[in-house]
Amino acid sequence: MSPGADPQSPHGAPAAMPWQFGARAVAIVTGLTLLVIVDVHGVAFYLAWSLIGLALVTEAAATLVYRRRVRAGQRS
Repeated sequence: MSPGADPQSPHGAPAAMPWQFGARAVAIVTGLTLLVIVDVHGVAFYLAWSLIGLALVTEAAATLVYRRRVRAGQRS
């Protein structure tokens, strides 16, 4: 499969969403909900921003790993 190709199953149906993507989405939505709806002070404030920050950092790490694998695959 080429790096720009859309991943699909052999039957032409789109591949399922990775569970990591869903976990990051839930972390961001939960953090934003805490910040917007709940009157956030103290520990809840830090928990909300930790969820959002952790999701963004893990997404950046996953992107870097993906790019390194794509570059390594192009060399071989």
